[in-house]
Amino acid sequence: MNTKRIFFIAMIFLATIACVVPGLPTASAPVFAPTVDTGPIETMVAGTVSAAITQTALAQPTSTPTSTATATATATATSTPAPTETPTPQAQSTLTKQADGSILFADARAGYQIKLPAGWLAVRVNEQEYLDAFSLEEAANTNIQQSLLSIQTEDPNTFRLLAIDTKAAHIQNDFVTDMRFVLDEKKAISLSSDADLKAIADKVSASATVFRFEVTSVKIVTTASGTKLGVIEAKSSFENAAGANVAIYQKQVFFNTKSGTQSIIFTTVTDLKQTTLPAFDTMLETIDLAK
Repeated sequence: MNTKRIFFIAMIFLATIACVVPGLPTASAPVFAPTVDTGPIETMVAGTVSAAITQTALAQPTSTPTSTATATATATATSTPAPTETPTPQAQSTLTKQADGSILFADARAGYQIKLPAGWLAVRVNEQEYLDAFSLEEAANTNIQQSLLSIQTEDPNTFRLLAIDTKAAHIQNDFVTDMRFVLDEKKAISLSSDADLKAIADKVSASATVFRFEVTSVKIVTTASGTKLGVIEAKSSFENAAGANVAIYQKQVFFNTKSGTQSIIFTTVTDLKQTTLPAFDTMLETIDLAK
């Protein structure tokens, strides 16, 4: 497998943590310089990190603005405006609410469908539901606004879906539990052994100094319906506004579709793992690949 591509897939771990960790200082943020063979997923990762750092910084209170721009951003942080651009439909995926409250996400571009948990907010970049989300009652929460804004410049051909757990009780230490769906049409990960997964995991560990990442599990599993999944679990932590250390759990799942490799990244605080992870694992059992 291309070593550079493995490295950048590993960076997804850093990107998703950066999107929700409060108080992350810009000076400590990782900077990803483009290298040879920069592709769609690399662009997505770099953009996600940049947007996340910006939104997190805007949310932090400050009494000593360092510039006019900073003062203006700080003054408006509590009433972050929603994007106003007219969406450009992808016309390659659909979100359909089911009778049980779950949402069926059918991605014709990737070639699969999956049933999202009831009660989660699901949005696609450049689709009307993304703009509408800012008018929802849940979006009055600043942390959910930040999560939504962190994806506004992503390429919808790569960043396929963001799903947010909007339950108030599940937002702890300004951390929002979410799932991010990323499609890489330029590769296919081998699941005949765990070699490719271990190569990705090694890059995660080697690049984990900023967020103190540690990969805890690398394995290949098969769902009840016969879909092979590559699974990498990792843990990290951050210091909240009160100076307390908050543990983070992440589970990244890979599977091959007709057009490439699909990755779904689930991130939550460790204290909520037992509460939120079952819904994610149940969702994985509903993966239906196009024949």
